[in-house]
Amino acid sequence: MERDNITLQGQNLNYTVTLYMKKLLFTILCIAIFSTVSNADAGIGGVKWGEAPPDSLSPWKLELRGALNGSQASYRNWEQGGVNTVAVSAGTNFNALYRRGKWGYHLDIGLLYGQAKLDDDFRKTDDDIKIRNTGRYFLNDDRWSIVAAVNFESQFDRGFDNSRENVVSRFMSPAYVTESVGISYKPVEYFNIDFGAAAKQTIVVRDGQAGFRGDTPITYRERYGLDNDQSVRNELGFSLLIQFDRELFENLRYVSSIETFTNANQNPDRSDFRFNNELIGRINSFMNTTFRFTMLYNDDISDKLQLRQTLTVGVSFRLI
Repeated sequence: MERDNITLQGQNLNYTVTLYMKKLLFTILCIAIFSTVSNADAGIGGVKWGEAPPDSLSPWKLELRGALNGSQASYRNWEQGGVNTVAVSAGTNFNALYRRGKWGYHLDIGLLYGQAKLDDDFRKTDDDIKIRNTGRYFLNDDRWSIVAAVNFESQFDRGFDNSRENVVSRFMSPAYVTESVGISYKPVEYFNIDFGAAAKQTIVVRDGQAGFRGDTPITYRERYGLDNDQSVRNELGFSLLIQFDRELFENLRYVSSIETFTNANQNPDRSDFRFNNELIGRINSFMNTTFRFTMLYNDDISDKLQLRQTLTVGVSFRLI
């Protein structure tokens, strides 16, 4: 009876996640359709990705940006209590965009790391390494292209569980590499959809104990869905990427993406997905405040929905 209840709870969770994703995808598709209609007068030439530069100009566009964010709180003789806190995060993003004739290439490297000091205790707040390599062959209608991508994702530093006693993640434990080939549709500059066949590798180079699952100790590889004799787990399936990046109002920009991977040997309701959101408010030419919200589901790791939310104030600057 207990096993039946656990199975039923898992099915209910999968149904809830699937229903939420369907509603979310429908909403974003509606935004895309509205955006296409509202920009119909732009035509194909309105898509900046599709504008091939003249032969006399460089086919490359390079951009390097940096950001430094932080928060601070201190207390002395404060009767209501409080914890002295200092939090700092730093990030950089490099973009290289190439277009020559029908061929295009985009390299996107995003690095982010942050720490918070609570009295005498240090805790990690942000830790991301993301590298995207995307090659394109544009069709006669530049809104459509054949796309091939290789993406990498990992972290810099150790990650602890809630008890702060067990290290549950490290550099390359885990790391994810995804290769995909498919079709891309970009009706307007700020919205695109990529869909195709994909292969995914989950990499865990670390061996040893990585916390507990219930009362049972587990290894790094078990935590991330691998067998103990594996360092790499291979999967074949399908991937979907939806991206939206637009200034909603003056000095307010919204950046969102949905990434999914569906293993061909599993039901679609067990698809991995990551839903990223950033709302960036510009205070002046170099200061901004950023709200980030991330939703993650991967049932190889947990049957629970993972959520992360941060609000920061800081400076940003362009180096290239």
